[in-house]
Amino acid sequence: MFNKKYIICFAALIFLLLSSIHLNAGEKSRQKRESIPFTVKNILFKVNNLLNKNDVPGAIKVLETFQAKQPKDIKPEDITPGDDDPKGYQHYYINFNLGNCRLMQDNPAKASVYYRASVNRKPDFSPAWMNLAKCWYDLEKYSDAGVCFFKGFETAQEKQPEVLYYSAVSFMAAEKFQKSLKIFEKLFSDYKESIKLEWKQSIAQLYLIRNMPLKALPYLEEIVKEITGEKKKQWQKTLLHQYISLKMESKALAYAKKLTREDPVEADWWKALSYIYLLKDRYKEGIVPYTIFSYINKLSESEEQLLADLNFSIGIPVQAAGYYEDIIAKKEDSRIYEKLVNAYLASHNYDKALGTIERAIRFHYDTKLLMIKGQILIQKEKYKEAMDVYENAAKNMKEPGRAWLMAGYAAWNFEDLKKAEYAFKRAAKYKKQKKKAEQALGHIERMVQQLKQ
Repeated sequence: MFNKKYIICFAALIFLLLSSIHLNAGEKSRQKRESIPFTVKNILFKVNNLLNKNDVPGAIKVLETFQAKQPKDIKPEDITPGDDDPKGYQHYYINFNLGNCRLMQDNPAKASVYYRASVNRKPDFSPAWMNLAKCWYDLEKYSDAGVCFFKGFETAQEKQPEVLYYSAVSFMAAEKFQKSLKIFEKLFSDYKESIKLEWKQSIAQLYLIRNMPLKALPYLEEIVKEITGEKKKQWQKTLLHQYISLKMESKALAYAKKLTREDPVEADWWKALSYIYLLKDRYKEGIVPYTIFSYINKLSESEEQLLADLNFSIGIPVQAAGYYEDIIAKKEDSRIYEKLVNAYLASHNYDKALGTIERAIRFHYDTKLLMIKGQILIQKEKYKEAMDVYENAAKNMKEPGRAWLMAGYAAWNFEDLKKAEYAFKRAAKYKKQKKKAEQALGHIERMVQQLKQ
């Protein structure tokens, strides 16, 4: 989400300059054209001298003492351009300077009262609009700040594009994104030669907030070329993420490769490069950057598992087994045990597979692993042990048809026909194994008949 304090460092510079009673050339010219009461000029002269001595309380006292002489029914907030005030008690310069003094005392709430009085009296007085915007921003009234910044821009004789920027960012902080975007687009259209890096950052962020990534993309590309320092990496990540999200695979791949070349010790670039390959099912290419990522960055459990799975999927089960062992050493998990068993089987390390099954069953009894154990024992021609394992599994399964069928085959192989017959009869009760079990029973019966003859 947008950082609502983002522009304060920029706004402060302008308002510290405006907080002096000295007026810019345009305002001095305007002052000459206006009939300013002598009393107002005299008060401003005294205030100026006090402020030059940094005597803010003294300046406030002079201004408030002057206003105290006005008729009692006059209130600053009620002043309008047409009100009669010949002595200038509510002259916009008087209220403007009172506002400045209160702002110097870090009291934006009080300052705002006087700035409002100033613009009520003189709606085209740009400095008061600007300082009022500063007050609203400090008070976190961001929408009001946006309005006042825009008024300050419109009423200024010399248009400063920075003021439009402050208005747009204020509306952005108020989450009035449509208003903000309208002003940003005016700023970028009317002041193409004056665009600053931070403005590009803000409009890019706004387009992303508004779910308009294609609009943000050209600004993101410019930002990563111009920005330096710690923030550069975050913008690079944002740009790469947009390439990936927008399915711009060629650009994403090329940019990720570029980042790994420019900053090879940044783990995130290797991880992102691997992710891009994996999105395209290019697992063999994806595992190399992911392995480099694992060397630079300590992997989480899920990341370790992904690295192990990748090695297994591209036909490096020995490497996968090592990663699975590391995961189990930190935290036993029946799912990882199963993957580890499969990795040992794929690498034809049957003894390791059997040992792993024993460890897994001690941690969590699993008939699926018992079935695998039985299969390994048959491959090793340990038929009696296999039969015992299958029988054990069958007694703990809801659908034990296959376990009984395999127990029957194991018993048959070590010529215990009685146990084989018992197991096949149990298997024949289940639909999926019925046909094979009955065929096996037929063979067993013929063998028994032959033995009797």
